[in-house]
Amino acid sequence: MLKSIRRYLLTGIAVLLPVAVTVWLLWSIFVFIDGIVGRIIMFMIGRHLPGLGFLITVAVVLLAGMLASNLVGRKLFALWEVVMLRIPLANSIYKVAKQIVDSISRHDKQAFRDVVLVEFPRRGSWVVGFLVGGAEPALFGQTGEDMVKLFVPTVPNPTSGYLLIVPRKDTVPVPISVEDGFKLVVSAGIVVPNLADNNQVAETAATGR
Repeated sequence: MLKSIRRYLLTGIAVLLPVAVTVWLLWSIFVFIDGIVGRIIMFMIGRHLPGLGFLITVAVVLLAGMLASNLVGRKLFALWEVVMLRIPLANSIYKVAKQIVDSISRHDKQAFRDVVLVEFPRRGSWVVGFLVGGAEPALFGQTGEDMVKLFVPTVPNPTSGYLLIVPRKDTVPVPISVEDGFKLVVSAGIVVPNLADNNQVAETAATGR
């Protein structure tokens, strides 16, 4: 009985966590824009219009996407970025947030390349990690080995974790996709990927090894 309840709780967290984060982010954007627009509308017409904040939030997001997709818009955002980076304290927050978003959303290269196993925090104890890429020789070349950067997330919250710099030979490829790897972490091992659906990933990992 207790095991079933624990399994249901962990599975529920795995299902609801992405939804909760998405809703929280969208709600935060809505509250921010609606607060500004609401004051302007109240000043102009003297009353609040229900639903107007939501419509303007959608319009602002669409407009930002349209601007960022053309040359003029990219120049405007570049100018905005220069201004943000000159503001004390705000520049640090903006820089970190932008780096995270760029790493997640970029289409030319995946932020995480492969799922691997690595011994951590001690020998004989294995954890799931995600290959970020090769470790820069200028920083980590003193070891004399081929080093790689790994992100080892915490369970069940993969937004925190550890950055490990380890020899490539100490990693063991796992024949699953990065998406399935995150499902495994978020569900605390309950959601196990179907290896039959990962044959292509397995072949790629084998040839890469």
